[in-house]
Amino acid sequence: MAKPASSGGPRVRFGVFDLDVETGELHKSGHRVSLRPQASRILIMLVGRPGQLVTREELKEKIWGSNTFVDFENGLNFSIRQIRAALNDDADTPRYVETLPRRGYRFISPVDGDAHAPAEPLGASASGLDIQSQAKDPMRWRSILAVTVLLSGFALLLAPGIFRRRGTARIPVDPSSWVQITSFPDSVSQPALSPDGRILAFVRGPNTFAGPGQIYIKMLPDGEPVQLTKDNSQKMSPVFSLDGARIAYTTVDSNAEWDTWVVPVLGGQPRPWMANASGLVWLGRQTLFSQVKKNNIQMAVVTADESGEQHDVYVPASDRGMAHRSFPSPDGKWGIVVEMDRSVWLPCRLVSLDGSYPNRRVGPATGACTFAAWSPSGEWMYFTSGASGSFHLWRQRFPNGTPEQITSGTSEEEGIATAPDGHSLITAVGSRQSSIWVHDATGERQISLEGFSFDPEFSPDGKRLCYRILRGALLTTGPTEMRVVDLESGRDQVLLPELAIAGIPGHSYGIAADGSQIVVAAIDRNGKHRLWLASIDGRQTVHQIPNIEGDNPVFGHSGEIFFRGIEGGAAFAYQVHADGTGLRKVLNQPIALLGSVSPDGEWLVAKLAGAEGSSTAAISLWQRSVVRPIARGRFNLNDIDVRWSRDGKELYITVQKTEEPGASGRTYTIPLLGGQVLPDIPRGGFQSEEEIVRLRGTSVLNDFDCPGPTVKTYAFARETTQRNLFRVPLP
Repeated sequence: MAKPASSGGPRVRFGVFDLDVETGELHKSGHRVSLRPQASRILIMLVGRPGQLVTREELKEKIWGSNTFVDFENGLNFSIRQIRAALNDDADTPRYVETLPRRGYRFISPVDGDAHAPAEPLGASASGLDIQSQAKDPMRWRSILAVTVLLSGFALLLAPGIFRRRGTARIPVDPSSWVQITSFPDSVSQPALSPDGRILAFVRGPNTFAGPGQIYIKMLPDGEPVQLTKDNSQKMSPVFSLDGARIAYTTVDSNAEWDTWVVPVLGGQPRPWMANASGLVWLGRQTLFSQVKKNNIQMAVVTADESGEQHDVYVPASDRGMAHRSFPSPDGKWGIVVEMDRSVWLPCRLVSLDGSYPNRRVGPATGACTFAAWSPSGEWMYFTSGASGSFHLWRQRFPNGTPEQITSGTSEEEGIATAPDGHSLITAVGSRQSSIWVHDATGERQISLEGFSFDPEFSPDGKRLCYRILRGALLTTGPTEMRVVDLESGRDQVLLPELAIAGIPGHSYGIAADGSQIVVAAIDRNGKHRLWLASIDGRQTVHQIPNIEGDNPVFGHSGEIFFRGIEGGAAFAYQVHADGTGLRKVLNQPIALLGSVSPDGEWLVAKLAGAEGSSTAAISLWQRSVVRPIARGRFNLNDIDVRWSRDGKELYITVQKTEEPGASGRTYTIPLLGGQVLPDIPRGGFQSEEEIVRLRGTSVLNDFDCPGPTVKTYAFARETTQRNLFRVPLP
């Protein structure tokens, strides 16, 4: 029997599975299997009564409650399908969950361990509560932590109890003491408090990093939210000025420029304040912010005084390192830096703001760190980290304490605002789900049932669909699992079980033109990006392409592999054979990303990086000095994705596609006439969407990730996000 993952809760075992009945975490042979909160609670009820009928009425009462507007029938059926997918079970020949038609379900596998679930597993349900009467009693209502997820129809559930991990201290977690501050039906994040703690600022939008959304404020404790901005810019990191009169926030425009804007707290017109400055905070008479340095990519932390004189505080060692956020200590001597390298979030770093001490890692040693904060006394450092497999809150005593996890459970917490009295934190609590769908002549159908699924890609014959699934924290580009589903039989299996696939969606793997192989970028034991090859049917042994370090792999027309490699601090396009021979540089101009190869094998799409900005272009693979611009100007560096249909009759240009998993944008379908490989693109490339629309025969697809075997067939990821702000008392 596989050794179960360590946990402080009672556990049950069945087959190769191990279930923590307190947190709802499911493991298969020691590896965590993703389940939505609703499905976790249902599975706990079933294993708690092995061999006995659990009726649909019981499940409705215990999980959904009697007073609810949730679609119970669809919700239960969906949850049971997800449980079966996680257990690799079959409804017709079940090994674990048996259906008793119109009555309920029975768990038929032998169960080993404490099979009696807590009376209210995974948090208090809404069962037996009068929602209207609770709304009339705010204090009682705030103690309920079953948050209704309006977008998806599922409850957001918080796990109670004690969380314990090896190497960390035990921290009491009591979600019943958390106080809900906002009640939006969609998503809010990135909280910030005014100096006196009376006003809360936040971003209303789906992302916890830069993304579309608006700046809001709310008077605490019970004021109504007030919207301060009304524009289409991507925003992040709101922060109050020292006098509490203004809010500064970061914007990212269509040219990938990171600037700081300000808006009055009492209302007024937002205005630009500092160019090339992001994640800005006030530091006495100075400001502390991030600034783009080399290759329009590297981002360092700098200070600026009232005269505008600047000093570098921290410059990442990698030319592709980006220090996006920094959080100064109350005495102004230290800063916690949140950074990424090659678009992957790293653990946090502690830096001396005057340069008198060397910088070092702080917080959990593994996993992404996306936010940080300090206690008012400077005694504690706080972090949002994915080290435990999901994003939760951690703390560490300054300067050399042991990291301790504060929160746990099936929800995730991101963003930290410390109350002025130091007794509580405000954070965004919620969940994101993403599923893969296929659109064809018959309509739409859902392909993936479990976890956060994204980045789909068809095999050339259209019979299989590959996709990635996040198995831990919802990182922007963190390690993922590769899966492949047979679209005819519905069989879904892990393709590369030993590899942690990493990279920006749409740029982490490629499928050969004949459909026989897949090439992926994954991180090895030394933290280096390597390329691996495998057969798409999973029958051949996975092997690494020898002596190659790089990512963003793309198959060429004749089986060659193009990828992104680093030379002298800049990224370039390279070509190599599957056996590691024939390595050569494709173009001497630096690139940001590689795209697709045209069906005739002549053109390779790439996002080029230069001193004058970025552009998307097609590189001739026959005449390598020939470059055809496709888009530039108003388009963001990561906004353009260019692909051809399998039959070469259509060109797809997707715009405003962010790096967030599951994110999608508008896709323009352009017919290629008379043997064209590229349409009639204006000289210098498209500079706006309006120019694309003007092309004859152009149409728009709102949900699109990758083309299928025919023009009417394509796949996409559909995401739902729900977050609200909570006040979490500190232990």
